[in-house]
Amino acid sequence: MSDNDIRHQGPAGNDSLPDAVIVEKRHGFSMVWLIPLVAALIGAWLAYKTLSEQGPTITLTFREGTGLEAGKTKIKYKALEVGVVETVRFSPDLSDVIVTARMHKEVERHLGEHSRFWVVRPRLGFSGVSGLETVVSGTYIELEFGDGNPARVFTGLAQPPIVRADTPGRRYLLLTDQLGSIQRGSPIYFRDIQVGEVLTTQLAEDNRNVLVQVFVNAPYDRLVRDQSRFWKTSGFEVSLGAQGIDVKMESLLSLLLGGIAFDTSTHDEPGAPSRDGAQFRLYDSFADIAESSYTRRDSYMMYFEGSVRGLNVGAPVEVRGLKIGKVTEVKLDIDLKTGNIRVPVIVDLELERILPPDMIKQFDETYGALRTEGRRPGMEHMVKRGLRGQLKTGSLLTGQLFVELDFYPDSPPLELVYGGPYPEIPTVPGALEAFQKTAVDILDTLRKLPLEQIAHELLGTMRGANRLVNAPEWRAAIRSLDATLKDVRMLAQTADRQVAALATDAGKTLSTARKTLESVDPEAPLMVDLANTLEELAAAARSIRALSDHLERHPESLLYGKGGPETGARK
Repeated sequence: MSDNDIRHQGPAGNDSLPDAVIVEKRHGFSMVWLIPLVAALIGAWLAYKTLSEQGPTITLTFREGTGLEAGKTKIKYKALEVGVVETVRFSPDLSDVIVTARMHKEVERHLGEHSRFWVVRPRLGFSGVSGLETVVSGTYIELEFGDGNPARVFTGLAQPPIVRADTPGRRYLLLTDQLGSIQRGSPIYFRDIQVGEVLTTQLAEDNRNVLVQVFVNAPYDRLVRDQSRFWKTSGFEVSLGAQGIDVKMESLLSLLLGGIAFDTSTHDEPGAPSRDGAQFRLYDSFADIAESSYTRRDSYMMYFEGSVRGLNVGAPVEVRGLKIGKVTEVKLDIDLKTGNIRVPVIVDLELERILPPDMIKQFDETYGALRTEGRRPGMEHMVKRGLRGQLKTGSLLTGQLFVELDFYPDSPPLELVYGGPYPEIPTVPGALEAFQKTAVDILDTLRKLPLEQIAHELLGTMRGANRLVNAPEWRAAIRSLDATLKDVRMLAQTADRQVAALATDAGKTLSTARKTLESVDPEAPLMVDLANTLEELAAAARSIRALSDHLERHPESLLYGKGGPETGARK
C-alpha cells in the first residue's frame, strides 16, 4: 500500500488531509563524530611525542652574563650543540645572572650533580690564548658532564677548568707555609719536563698553611711515589760561589707564573705510585729538602753585647765555614735595675751535621740519662776547651751577619751556663766590635794627655824656629856660603883641568923613560933608583886623581876640611 492509496474517508465520503504515520526510529554511531575524534587523537599523540622528545630545562648561575643572549647562545659539548639558552635574567638580589636553558633529550641522563658549565670567550693570559673561535661564532657555554645524582640546577664556573675530568692522570695535594709565586696554571716539572699544572690554591682550615692542588698527567703520574719530594722553582736563580756568579734560569712560563718541581730519590726502594689525592710537603727550594732531613736539634742561647744589625732569623751557624745550624730567634733583653742591655740569640745546632749516625747512637747510649735531665755533656767539654760564639760578617755587600763557633784557647776559662730556658754558650766580641773598642780605648788615652799644654809648647817651638829661619844673620850666612861654594866649584874645575894636563905630561914622560930604560941594563943602580922614583911618581898621580875626584864631589872640604862642616865649625 502506497501513501496515495491510504486515504481518510470523511463522513461525507469526500477526501481530507492524510493521517500521520508513526514509524519507529533506529539508534547508531554517526560518521560525523569520527573526524574530530581522530583529530584529537592525532593532537594528543603529537603533544606526547613532542614532550617525550623534548630535553630537560636546566638553570645555571653565573657571576656575570657577558655575551649571553636568549635564543642565541648555544651550549656545547666537544664542539657539538647540546642545548640553547632560553632566558637570561638577574637573581632577586642582582648579585648573579640566572640562565635558563633547554637541553637535548639524549644528554638528559648524563646531567649529574658534578657536571660543570663555563662561558667560553676570548681569554689572554700568561699560560696562553684561548677561546679565539668565539670571535667568529660568538660566545657559548661549554659543558663537561659529571657523575652523581641527576640535577637540574648548577653553578657556572668563573674560569675554564685547567684539566678536563676525562684527562688521564692523578691529582695531589701539596702543603706549604707560603704560596710565593705559585698560582693557578703554574707548571709542574719533572727533570725540566712539564708534566702537569696547578689546579687550585686555597688557605687551609688552620689559617697557617696553604693548600695547593696539582694535577700530573699520565703516564708521568706513575713517577710520583710516597717518597717523592716537591719544591718551588722561581725560574731564575743567582748564586755567588768560589767559581764566580752562577745563573740558572728555567722556562719563561716558570719565570712569570712560578713553578713546582718534583723528584723521587733513586736510593730508596721503588714502590707503587701514590694514590690519587695523596698529600705531600711543598718545600721553598731544593736546598730546604736537605734541611728537613736533619731532625736532631739542640737549642742554645748566646748573649752578644754589641749591635746585631744584619743578623736575621735563619742566619747560619758555622764552624770554620761549615754550617751546623741556624739562628731561630733574636730578642732584646733589658735589665731595668742596672740598665744593662743584652741581645740573646737562640740557635739550633743540628747533630746530624756534626756527628755521623753511628756516633750519635753511641753518644745517646753513653749520655742519654744526662741529656734527659737537660744536660749537654759534649758541649760542656768543648766550652771548657775554649769554644766561643762570635758574630762575623758574611757579606760585605749586604752586611749580613752569621754566628761562628770556634775555639779560643787564650780566652778566660768558662763553662756552659744552665738555668735559663736554654744552655748558654759564652761569646767573644766580633772583629768590628773589638776594633771599635780598641779605637775607643785609644781615644780615651788621647783624651787623658795634656793636649793643650803640648799645643802651646809646640806653638812656641814653631815660633822660635820661624824667628831663627827668618833672622838677618842666617840669611847673610846663607848668601856667604853660596858665594864660597861657587868659588870652590870654580877652583875644583881649574884643578881638574890642571891635573888632567899634568897626568898627560906625566904619561908622555913615562913613555919616553920606558923607551930609554929598555936600552939600559935593569940591574944597574941607576935603573933601580929610577924604578923607585917612577913608582913614587905613579902614587903621587893617583893621589892627585883621588884629590880631584873628592873636590869635585865635596868642594866644601876646602873650607871645612875632610871631616865636613861640623868638624870645621868645631875647629
